[in-house]
Amino acid sequence: MISNFFVKISAALIIICANACAQTEIQIVRIPGGTFIRGSNDGEDDERPVRAITVSGFSMMVKEVTEMQYKKCVDAGKCPATHYRDGKCLQWTGREFRGVVVPKEFRGPNLPVVCVTWQHARAYCASVGMKLPTEAQWEYAALGGAQSSRFSWGNSVPDKSRCAMGAPHQVALFAPNGYGLYDMTGNVWEWTADFYDRDSYSYPQDTDPKGPESALYRTIRGGGWYSGVSELRIQNRHWFSPNFAETSLGFRCVR
Repeated sequence: MISNFFVKISAALIIICANACAQTEIQIVRIPGGTFIRGSNDGEDDERPVRAITVSGFSMMVKEVTEMQYKKCVDAGKCPATHYRDGKCLQWTGREFRGVVVPKEFRGPNLPVVCVTWQHARAYCASVGMKLPTEAQWEYAALGGAQSSRFSWGNSVPDKSRCAMGAPHQVALFAPNGYGLYDMTGNVWEWTADFYDRDSYSYPQDTDPKGPESALYRTIRGGGWYSGVSELRIQNRHWFSPNFAETSLGFRCVR
């Protein structure tokens, strides 16, 4: 009886460990190098001029980094704590950004981690031997091998059957793009390595561009769960202070 009890307990612990390991496991896909058409003539001024850009091959996380994955880094002493509960996580009210305490229903181990600054994101990527993607890497990967696409699934207008809208969703809930990457449109904005400059597309960089050497803001891409259709476009560029965190801003890493 006792031995059977311990066998059952051991089996249960193995299952729990296996589930936890699966949730914290990092999945990576190889993105082949190539040339794509960066930017859009139908978007904002900072998306022009449209031009052919060549990107060397790289590897990218299949999913956005989750709360559970980031917590593992914090627990190991390699990442600073998030700003979910200290009032330092910003949210746009429609008129201004305000610090909020994120409610429980907007949190979960398999939801993308948010309320992290650019420095938080960089620290996590470094802890797993990776780094944040450049803008060019991000846009090239988001296209999924297509030469022209407004969203990660094609040109159809976003709705709740295609991406997270109205509230954050667990990662990989919707269909991946052509490279097998999830949530490249919507769910949360993603930090990139590049400083933001509205005129950086005019720089004479046609191969592996890295943007300006310094600026006030870092570029974010992909749109978030409360973004409008225009912001959800692959070509859309936005920016945020690297010293602040926001409720719809997370990240993924490359190497």
